[in-house]
Amino acid sequence: MATKLDTELESFRKIWKGGFFKADPLEPLDSLYGLWGYTSMQHATYLACIKPYINSRTSAVEIGPGRGAWTRAMVGAGEVTCLDALSAEHNGFWEYVGRRENVRYFKVDDFACGMLADDSVDYLFSFDALCHVSFDGISAYLTSLFPKFRSGAHGFIMVADYTKYNNFVKNLSRFDVTRTLLAKSTGSLKRRVVEAYLLPLQAHARNRAAWRPLNLSEDDVARPGRWYNAGGSRICELLEKLGYEVLDQDMELDYRSPVIHFRKN
Repeated sequence: MATKLDTELESFRKIWKGGFFKADPLEPLDSLYGLWGYTSMQHATYLACIKPYINSRTSAVEIGPGRGAWTRAMVGAGEVTCLDALSAEHNGFWEYVGRRENVRYFKVDDFACGMLADDSVDYLFSFDALCHVSFDGISAYLTSLFPKFRSGAHGFIMVADYTKYNNFVKNLSRFDVTRTLLAKSTGSLKRRVVEAYLLPLQAHARNRAAWRPLNLSEDDVARPGRWYNAGGSRICELLEKLGYEVLDQDMELDYRSPVIHFRKN
């Protein structure tokens, strides 16, 4: 065995001069595997914020499920309770998620979470929903949820933060996968990337509104679908004031908005 291991170590002596290096882990789009080395923001969020916390014993709550894209990632829980300002019929929720005995859906008229029993919730998730709720609304939700959480319950919420969003807009090129793919592609591969991926992507981008900075002093008036500048730091301060423990002020999974990880001790 010793001889085999000695030979194994010796096999490394003359390779990778200067150290093996193919990608910088600190660069968001630098990939070791080139075209096959990318994971979507949504899937990364699932892997980091949902998969490790959901099992057949979990009592989960989702705020703002919409059609149920994230809900379908949580149906392995013992129970999933969805709260939304719009009805399940409006969202086409059951058509997408399917009728399941362990999934409940409530159209809410307030922030009281009265359908939840005290000391009953193990897990909370909300993505691309509370960004459309004012700081006061988020505060009401988190206040109401505190007695509903069991000790050790985890929560993940995405909120709007204009400062982070504006930094994203200011540095769009750093987050542009087309720039990275072109830089790493050559010859026929580069041509195939341009024809099959980049040209359709650029055409799609031209048909959507341009990214623009948001006004940090924008009003707090309710308008359909608007973002509210609740702010990541402000929400974290609120969480701690209410008695939660903030484990991560921003999971850094969304380039535009903070995803906050917290827990009730």
